[in-house]
Amino acid sequence: MTPVRLLVSIHDVMPETLDRVRRIFDRLVAADLTPVTLLVVPGRDWTPEHLHGLRALVGAGAELAGHGWNHDVERIRGLKHALHSAFISRRAGEHLALSRFGILRLMLRNRAWFDDHDLPAPALYVPPAWAMGPVPRAFLKRLPFDLYETTGGVFDAGADRYHRLPMAGFETDTAFRAAVVRPFNALNRSWSRSSKKPLRLGIHPDDFELRLADDLEAMIAAGGECLSYRALA
Repeated sequence: MTPVRLLVSIHDVMPETLDRVRRIFDRLVAADLTPVTLLVVPGRDWTPEHLHGLRALVGAGAELAGHGWNHDVERIRGLKHALHSAFISRRAGEHLALSRFGILRLMLRNRAWFDDHDLPAPALYVPPAWAMGPVPRAFLKRLPFDLYETTGGVFDAGADRYHRLPMAGFETDTAFRAAVVRPFNALNRSWSRSSKKPLRLGIHPDDFELRLADDLEAMIAAGGECLSYRALA
């Protein structure tokens, strides 16, 4: 059987998750599931020691992506955000709490952080909870990222092309979430096999302790052919 093609990422890379991220990264490397993209949250309390650890992961082959600023919201903004927060993002949907220009300022600040800390410039930007908010694609084409990942797929700004791609996630801390996400993952894995599209495998730092840990273990054991997000551009 032809192996599933995978786009593998570890989300919510922050000082407080860095040890767990490193363990997951090492596990993926041992399973030959590389390259791995790390979704970095710049606006946390990054010390020189934390930055050294992040650079060590880059030296081991990790690729970096921008991922919001604080990955937290101070307020819920409107009905759409309230529903998204209740069913999907909790308090992580950072873009949904901001105006269009607030989002753009956040993204520019995110990108500048990598330059300011001598880290490789990320090609990919992923809004927290994959929720971009009210930003037209024409605006994204003017920002210093090449690719933007949302729930439905990846937008290639240079080619002005949206890649609709299947996705599997495992961040399920309740029985309800697990009951919804497990069939969602199965459908997306089936879509990936039938369409030959790469499956986006998004791993969060606590996923190996949550309700779909066995599913995640099985998917890693099944393996696949991993691609870099840059291959989409």
